Amino acid sequence: MLKHSPHKEAAVKFLEYLASDEAQRYFADGNNEWPAVAGVKVSNPALDTLGKFKADQLPVGSLAMYRSKAQVIFDRAGYR
Repeated sequence: MLKHSPHKEAAVKFLEYLASDEAQRYFADGNNEWPAVAGVKVSNPALDTLGKFKADQLPVGSLAMYRSKAQVIFDRAGYR
């Protein structure tokens, strides 16, 4: 949420909803996404097929060192 957000109460309510068991099950069933909230139980055959979720231990910030190389590849490929 942005520091100067004009609708902070609505933003908090939305984030609280997204973290709710109800929303986590909705996205797991609708988009085949693993729940982001630990302990939320879902019954989704597609996720069951993938097995137990294993979080990547790589810190996302460490990927920043490849940003300039990635941009070169995007430019060569004509990606916009």
